Amino acid sequence: MKKILVPLVVLSCILVYPISTAETIGDSGPELESYIYNGFQISTFNIYIENTGDATAHNVQIINATVEGNIFFNFQQTKLRSYDIEPGRAERISTNSMVFGFGNFTLSITVCCDEGATTTSSVVGLICGPFMLIP
Repeated sequence: MKKILVPLVVLSCILVYPISTAETIGDSGPELESYIYNGFQISTFNIYIENTGDATAHNVQIINATVEGNIFFNFQQTKLRSYDIEPGRAERISTNSMVFGFGNFTLSITVCCDEGATTTSSVVGLICGPFMLIP
C-alpha cells in the first residue's frame, strides 16, 4: 500500500506545481472604441472615443470619413484637432465639417492614434437640409 501511495503523492505534487509561469512586462498599449452620437444633430457629426487599453493614446484623430446617400459632406481632416486620451478616459470629437442633404445616408468613420490602434464606426441616418436624425 505504501508503495502505491508514495508515487501518487509525488505525481500529484508535480501536477499541481506550475512548470512555467508567464509574466506581463510593460503595457499592451491603447485600445480605442468609438461611437457616433445618435439623436438629433445639426450640420456635423460627433464621435465618442474611449481608450479601453492600459496606455495613453497619443494624437488621436479621425483619419477617414465616408458618407453614402443623398448628402453633401465637406470633411476637412486638416482642420481637426488631435487628442491624447488616457486609459479609461473618453473624448468627444467633432468632424469639423458641413453636412447638407435630403434622405437616407450611411456614415463610416475611422479613428486612429500614433501607437497604431484604430477603430471604425458606422451608422445609418436620415437628413433633411442640415438637420440629421441618427437612430
